[in-house]
Amino acid sequence: MQYDDECEEREYHSLNADTIVGYLEETGSFASFFDHYEERPSQLDLVRAITHCFNDNAIGVFEAGTGVGKSLAYLLPAFEWALVNKVRVVISTGTINLQHQLIDKDVPDALKILGEKPDMPQAVLIKGRQNYLCLRRLMQTVQEPDLFTQDAEELAAIQKWAQTTDEGTRSALPFMPAPGLWSKICSESDNCLGQRCPFYTSCFVMKLRKKAEKAAILIVNHHLLFADLASRQDGAGYAATAVLPPFHAIIFDEAHTIEEAASSFFSHTFSRYELNRSITTLSRVKKGKNVGCLEKITAVSTKAELMPVIANALTKTQAAYAALEAQALNFCGSVSSLSFTQVPAAKTAALLALCKDFAGELNKLNNALAVLITNAEPNDDPRYEDAVREGGIALSRLQDIAETLEHFFQWTQQPDYVFWIEKMQSPGGEVPRFNQTPIDLADKLRHAVFKPFDTVIALSATLKIGNSFSFWMGRTGLLSFSSKEVRTGTFDSPFHYEKNVLLNIPTDAPAPDDEQFQAFVNTAVARLIEITGGKTLVLFTSYESLKQTCAFARSELPDMEILQQGEDDRSRLLHTFKEHIDSTLFATTSFWAGIDVPGEALTHVILVKLPFAVPSAPLFRARADAIERKGGSSFMQLSVPEAVVQFRQGFGRLMRSQTDRGIVTLLDKRALIKQYGRIFIESIPKTKQCFASLQEIVYNIESFLY
Repeated sequence: MQYDDECEEREYHSLNADTIVGYLEETGSFASFFDHYEERPSQLDLVRAITHCFNDNAIGVFEAGTGVGKSLAYLLPAFEWALVNKVRVVISTGTINLQHQLIDKDVPDALKILGEKPDMPQAVLIKGRQNYLCLRRLMQTVQEPDLFTQDAEELAAIQKWAQTTDEGTRSALPFMPAPGLWSKICSESDNCLGQRCPFYTSCFVMKLRKKAEKAAILIVNHHLLFADLASRQDGAGYAATAVLPPFHAIIFDEAHTIEEAASSFFSHTFSRYELNRSITTLSRVKKGKNVGCLEKITAVSTKAELMPVIANALTKTQAAYAALEAQALNFCGSVSSLSFTQVPAAKTAALLALCKDFAGELNKLNNALAVLITNAEPNDDPRYEDAVREGGIALSRLQDIAETLEHFFQWTQQPDYVFWIEKMQSPGGEVPRFNQTPIDLADKLRHAVFKPFDTVIALSATLKIGNSFSFWMGRTGLLSFSSKEVRTGTFDSPFHYEKNVLLNIPTDAPAPDDEQFQAFVNTAVARLIEITGGKTLVLFTSYESLKQTCAFARSELPDMEILQQGEDDRSRLLHTFKEHIDSTLFATTSFWAGIDVPGEALTHVILVKLPFAVPSAPLFRARADAIERKGGSSFMQLSVPEAVVQFRQGFGRLMRSQTDRGIVTLLDKRALIKQYGRIFIESIPKTKQCFASLQEIVYNIESFLY
């Protein structure tokens, strides 16, 4: 099947919404797969709304509660649209896990529902390139004589696996390879030989690219999609293949996360990892011997006399960066991240002075490298050709760092960006990373997403604040958007929250800023998980608070299995929590969203505090300042809405199936006593409620459960 790769305006054949809705009605094809089938009115309404958006080239912003069945609600119209109009549709998810759920479960269901049709569109799952094994780099690494024992064992296992795997993705490996090893053997766009590669015909990425070109439905994640859109904005255009083949429509699942995903692709960053990666490609010492590509390049360059200059420049560049790193850590002090506008001008000036020292040495290195590499003549010898190519890649990456540095020197002339330093943890201690991030992505998203494509559908269980979509639409550029029609809709969960969920807030809890609050949390959490016999997810906003409460609970309840985030791999923790029904999991930010634990294993969700962002976080502070400069309230226009979305995500961990039943306890009484608190309560489904003392809540839980 050929798909139209031209993105200019074109005539489309409309879909019959009644026909597509009919597939999911009690008399439809989906019902025939079940002994007892109940149609979901909210799902049928969502199918109709999405179909009309395709027909009318409109944008749809739809909130669909848990259990609506939104995957089939968008897959059926997407397949029909691709089939009838011979165009490509991208479905973008927030996580790779959801990508797999779609391709493994929901897509096969959709195809069964639609039945046998000529030219039925294909769907293909596409991950970021670094998720795929590069056979050429694998063989290069195998031939390295000085691998560490552990790496050598893993490499041998990967080499054996590579002979039988169909897709070559890291997640398909039977074990998780060491990050350092995988980075040596994964596919990289700027390190790809294309048709000149000896492994071209068996390349996993090239096979995938051919499948994608034949497919009508591309299932990607937000990060990969924005890598593609950033490339198109940078000049690739919308009619040609960029990271993905060209497409005409986008469906965003988990659309509440697209601003965060887009932010990383419209940002500029660098750290020692980017620098060291290039420098070690050029020159490194192993077992007392100089290795790297510089020696081979020098051997075939007519400017070989530059080698001493380059060696000296490498040393000086690394020394200048070490001094800059020390100053950057001093710049941050005791906090994890800080922007240039959050400190006295003298402190920023001191940091930029060392940035300029580093830039000066880096530019000397880059200039000399460029001359050496440009004048290299490998004469079709593969050994020297590979070295020259690797040197060119390293130089290009170093030039990218130099370009980002130029932005930092001009930071006062770029008010639409925040320039900030963050501290990252590494095995050797804290490492600074330098960031330039756009403060407001609304205009970029308008031009990269909503204007170029015929239809864009944004779906999530958490797009509204109270009864309004205005916050999400404002952040993403859809407020006052006039290029095409924007439709909104709410499709309520079919789950029986009023009967099956009890919401508790203890009225005798100290305020979160009270010094007694942590002690109350310790006692309350221990009592609450004891009364439910585990089966509890406890969500914190602070890792320090988590550790204190977890230690207290373990001492008070030594016979209960209590899992703590950070003590094991995230996926293994989640697996243990699901399998060991009476266990309790203490977790922070990453567990507030995107985890799915249906059934008895998760009976109780405890939210320790309302999840307000740290007000001093650089990007948050910059966005808050921008609101204040326009005369707005950053608390009501940013802090509260962001916290409500996160709160709704945390609340949503409880009900994952029609038969689920359980409790959500919020230990933060600001939801009751603060004027803004009602927004949190009004943003979740109606439930049973117990707003009383902790003691009464314990009694109420007991009668609710038993």
